Amino acid sequence: MVLFDGFINAPLLWLPPAYIAQALVYRTSKKLAIQKYITDVKENGLLKKYWSLWLPMSSINFLFVPTHFRILFVACVSFFWMMILSIVANNDQKVESCPLEPEPSMLNPRALD
Repeated sequence: MVLFDGFINAPLLWLPPAYIAQALVYRTSKKLAIQKYITDVKENGLLKKYWSLWLPMSSINFLFVPTHFRILFVACVSFFWMMILSIVANNDQKVESCPLEPEPSMLNPRALD
């Protein structure tokens, strides 16, 4: 079940909708979202990262974690996975630098003006 989940469900059913949902939130095209997913898989190693986290964690979850703690365990692992997914999905965006000099209006601030 762990292998089916990792090699069939994730690449075909779970990860593409995450990219489409992000496209809907940011109002970009679905086609662009799928292209971004394919790029992240081929160039940024998205599936390797997924497999390196979820295959061992799913195995640990089903083999060692008591049944009443499994949801908590998956939720904790998912927290870190969402950080990894966010970094991979957004690593090509340019960060705007903060200007080193303050704006002219901030040189002499007046709170009551």
